[in-house]
Amino acid sequence: MTNTAARATTVRPRVIAAVAAILFVIASVWAGLPANATVEDDPLSGFTQAERDLFESGAPAILTVDPATGDFTAIDAAPSLVQPFGVVPNCSGDRACWQGYLSPHLWYGFDGTGASGTWPNRGNFKSNNYRAKLCWSYAGNNPCMSGYSGLNQTITFGTEVTGKSVALTR
Repeated sequence: MTNTAARATTVRPRVIAAVAAILFVIASVWAGLPANATVEDDPLSGFTQAERDLFESGAPAILTVDPATGDFTAIDAAPSLVQPFGVVPNCSGDRACWQGYLSPHLWYGFDGTGASGTWPNRGNFKSNNYRAKLCWSYAGNNPCMSGYSGLNQTITFGTEVTGKSVALTR
C-alpha cells in the first residue's frame, strides 16, 4: 500500500465521524425546538394585526422591549410632533408657556385660544398675559386632570406630566 492510500484510509473514517457528530448535534438541537418554533421565529407573533401594520408602516412608533429578554412587549404610535394651530415650539413674546420637565425637552408656546394635543414630558406652565385652563395626565392615569391660572402665574407640578389641552382667555 502506498503512503497516500494509507493516509486516505485513516482520514476517511475521521471525516465521516466528524460529519456524523455535526449531523447529530444539528438533529438534537432541531428536535429540541418547540413544535411551533422556526429558526427565524417571528418577534411580532404575539401582536395584533394593527400593531404589526404599525411596525411595518414606517410611521413613527414606540417599541417597548423587555431588557432581560430582548422581546418586544408593546408597539404604540408615537405622539405627533406636528402641533395644531395655537401652539409653537418656543415661548417667545407673550405666549403662555408649557416648559419641558427636564432638558432637552422643547418648551411649547400657546397663543390665541390655545390648543389640544399630546405633549409628553411637561413641567411648569407659565400663563404670562393669559388666563389658562390646563388639562394633563399623570403617570398614565386620569385622562384629564385640570387646573386654572390667572394672569402672569406659574403652575408647578414638581414632576413630569403629559399635556392634553390648553384653553386661553385674556
